[in-house]
Amino acid sequence: MSRIQKAGAGLLALMCLSLLLLELAHFRHYAHFSPLGLHADISVVKSDDVLGVQGIAEIYRARLTNYGIFPSSVRVCSERVNGIPATEVNYIVERWDHKSERWRFVPEWDSYGYRLFCRPAFEVTEQHLVRQRLWPGQSLYVGERIPGQLGGFHLGDDGRFTILLNADGDKTKTISTSVFRVNQVPSRFVTAPF
Repeated sequence: MSRIQKAGAGLLALMCLSLLLLELAHFRHYAHFSPLGLHADISVVKSDDVLGVQGIAEIYRARLTNYGIFPSSVRVCSERVNGIPATEVNYIVERWDHKSERWRFVPEWDSYGYRLFCRPAFEVTEQHLVRQRLWPGQSLYVGERIPGQLGGFHLGDDGRFTILLNADGDKTKTISTSVFRVNQVPSRFVTAPF
């Protein structure tokens, strides 16, 4: 075996080992393996200082990661908010409807309007719809929602974040997170006696 063949075999072994370690780390954190390519994940964190939520609030956070071996791209909104650069991903939150056996859009969880994505808004000085390249292993923050502050779900409902990859409302080119179960809903106002 020549030195070039040994170097190639070593490089291939290193790539396979890296992929295996990445998959094991993903499984440890999310309890499932990721497919090669773009993949969306959801994580739940808890906080006891969320306005409008009594007790400990659950915060659902979504990320888009390239688990492939080649770069991938997604259309994002590159903007400046009060002079600070920011990147936003166009996404919706969906709820599983048992009657129709379909995923349904949850408008209560749509903070800026996915149809109005990357349109001028308050305190935004620049906005550009651009393609962002995600290199292997690179992640992009998608968004977060707090079910204890928002409506649209009942206790025990299943939901998911769905990322619109072309940022144009085309629901055929999407990636969805795994399903999450809603364990918290907004509390009803309690009327105090006068």
